[in-house]
Amino acid sequence: MKTIIGTKQNVTKELTALVADVLAHKPEANIAVSAVDLPEEVLGALAKSDLAFDKATLFQACEYCGAAGKGVHAVGTAFQVLTAAKPFAAVHAPDPDADAEHAADYDAAIQAAGGLDLVILGLGERGHVAFNEPGAGFGEKTHIAKLAAAAPAFGSLEQTPEQGITIGIHTILGAKKIVLVAFGARCAKAVNATLTGRPETFTPASFLQLHTDVEVYLDEAAAAQL
Repeated sequence: MKTIIGTKQNVTKELTALVADVLAHKPEANIAVSAVDLPEEVLGALAKSDLAFDKATLFQACEYCGAAGKGVHAVGTAFQVLTAAKPFAAVHAPDPDADAEHAADYDAAIQAAGGLDLVILGLGERGHVAFNEPGAGFGEKTHIAKLAAAAPAFGSLEQTPEQGITIGIHTILGAKKIVLVAFGARCAKAVNATLTGRPETFTPASFLQLHTDVEVYLDEAAAAQL
């Protein structure tokens, strides 16, 4: 893993340059992004950049199941800051009404598009990525996951949807390139476990160590325990 540590401003600048390089080599790139735990500075920087995504396809990495996945607090609403500023050739999202049997249809759609060229993930404080919570299986594709914590938008665990549909670790590791982002002291323990511990289900992000092309972007606070 390549690790980039700096101020939020410098880190987002470096990340934007990476995305620019991906698009320069393949303007029609398939890019999966998880807005869950992804610092808002990242989507904001991409939206304000001079990057052109008009030939690229965006795959939303996860969404709440049921009505929550279609309401004002849906994960997909976080992408509006980017999609309003930068049109994509196509935008895809997991079906919030999909059942366990049909969840993996999303992986089939990704493969039909040619596979993922880039995945951009935020790191959660439990070591999770997207909705792959501790205990997530290494071989899982898109699946229905039980949510382990309250989402800030919903206020409390009781109000948070119980399930989400998410691309799995297998799906993520199938991408050509992976970017992981963590800002803030709350992520420091998870960063340490992800980068220095052995790959294990207790820290789903640690499985990224098994990929050959991963870049990790951290501010100083998130890197404090390295």
